[in-house]
Amino acid sequence: MQASPSSSSADDGSGDDDTIFAEINITPLTDIFLVLLIIFMVVSSSMVEAEKASSQSTKGLQSERALQVQTPQGTGDSPLVPKDVVISILPDGTLFVDSDEVTMEALSDALSAVKARGNITRVVIRGDEAATYDLIMKVIAKCRVAGLTDIALASRASN
Repeated sequence: MQASPSSSSADDGSGDDDTIFAEINITPLTDIFLVLLIIFMVVSSSMVEAEKASSQSTKGLQSERALQVQTPQGTGDSPLVPKDVVISILPDGTLFVDSDEVTMEALSDALSAVKARGNITRVVIRGDEAATYDLIMKVIAKCRVAGLTDIALASRASN
């Protein structure tokens, strides 16, 4: 048995133009993702800069988000006033008096300088909820030794 000439020409595929070759082009999708990534990067960095600028305009205090302090929930009875001195305690134990970072050893000197400036309403301690109770008590003791006895503990509003 011999194959017919029409069947041999159909098997080699040289004469068949109806073949569909599908290929996915991901270049436009990649371009869109890169543009979105750049937009998110610009917006997030501008939000951080705006947060820093707004916190510096209010007596140089850094906000909770800028310092990454998560105060415990509670009920606050009064807002900060410009004469308040804010001591922020981060979870790792880093201390800030207003916007200046200080060590525990230098805290007494910084509080003495604050006391010498005069016209201080109160000291507000913004301790992170992960900060140790011992560290917060040491800060309160140093405030009292420096002569700053009107001390308030900051909290965030309950949900």
